[in-house]
Amino acid sequence: MVSIPVVFLGSFEPEFLSRDEVMKVLKDAYPNVEFKPYNVNSVSDALTLLKSEADASGFLIFNARVMPQGVVRVILKSGKPILYIAKSMEGSPNFLIDVADAVREGYPILSVVTEDVLSRGVVDEVKYLIALDKIRGSKVLLVTARNLISYMNWAFPNATEVSRAVAELQRRFGVSFIFMDLKEFIDKYYNVVDSRDAEDWAERWIKAASQFIDPSRADVVKAARLYLAMKAALRDTGANVMAFDCIMNVSTGIIDAWPCLGYMQLWYEDIIPVCEADVYSIIPLLIGKYLFNRPGFVNDPGVDVVNGRFIYWHCYAPTNPHGSDKPEAPYIITDAHGGSKHASIHVKLPVNEPVTVMGFNPITGILSIHTAKAVDNIYWKQLCATKLVASGDAGKVAERWVVDNGYHRVLIYGDFRREVKEFAKLLGVKVIEED
Repeated sequence: MVSIPVVFLGSFEPEFLSRDEVMKVLKDAYPNVEFKPYNVNSVSDALTLLKSEADASGFLIFNARVMPQGVVRVILKSGKPILYIAKSMEGSPNFLIDVADAVREGYPILSVVTEDVLSRGVVDEVKYLIALDKIRGSKVLLVTARNLISYMNWAFPNATEVSRAVAELQRRFGVSFIFMDLKEFIDKYYNVVDSRDAEDWAERWIKAASQFIDPSRADVVKAARLYLAMKAALRDTGANVMAFDCIMNVSTGIIDAWPCLGYMQLWYEDIIPVCEADVYSIIPLLIGKYLFNRPGFVNDPGVDVVNGRFIYWHCYAPTNPHGSDKPEAPYIITDAHGGSKHASIHVKLPVNEPVTVMGFNPITGILSIHTAKAVDNIYWKQLCATKLVASGDAGKVAERWVVDNGYHRVLIYGDFRREVKEFAKLLGVKVIEED
């Protein structure tokens, strides 16, 4: 359960702002969140709060009275992410002096100053702290080759980009990792899947597909076996993020099952799948899921600078791009990459809708973003199976492409540029707009 400390700075008389009223509004808006109230009137109170809530993901602060600067600054400069809500008159002195100073110094603070601090728009800002708590509580199960696991566990002195990224995801965001060797995964989970269960899931996926044109039904059964194995491993480890290093794992020849269909299914079970175990994509995927309830489409982006178009492609995409618990988009089970890969999915994603596209480098702490409008889908067996066409300023994105964020990008449905930029303040990351 998400738990958020609520800090009341100073006395809260009814004529200014009632503490009971604040707590009621919060609980009504977010019934599944535990809000823990604290009264802070002195530096001693502030230090007690920080000690008591040392493990908290962040603080929600209400400021309705002028407070001594020392009291406010102790909390603001603790380094904890803070959503600071202040009344226009009574709260402005501390906001304009203390909060503004802390923000300039780079502390992770998102602030709102207004007379009606309990309006729907203001209370909606609490969603950022909820998403932050869920991100910090995330656990990634990463299945890959033993030698790569060694690199990720020993980020120093054998540092590679992947190992450094994993270390930074844990340090910056509190995301934990469970590494599992592919051979262990096969012996403990994949090889023990009941073949009848795998056949049942394969048949279920085939019947639900708008078309089944992959010449290899056997590969769909293997994909179902892999899906059931991933589910069992997730259950045993308690992970909410699944990163199966498909390219590395299949290229070893030890396993010949692809996770695309299983990844499609995991979104309906509140599991976040990570294509190609790309650790750079984890934070954008978590943002999409926990801030907007949007499954993310990890993709290889292409640009058409002449016609102002993007083509985002990969061998699977979520079939519930708006976050529904039921399928929203039809899919075709097909071979791809010229017939060299099977059990891929072509998803006919929604068109005439805005999309937000993010990239992130855990090492630099830079999040890149651009927006576009989905306009078409392309089915073609060359390259990956799903290809979404979108219109946008492809020329500008090509010029401003953040190279250090890698090639993959994560696409979610909706125009969330403003919200992502606000949330980045609490995450403590820098945003670069590519368009």
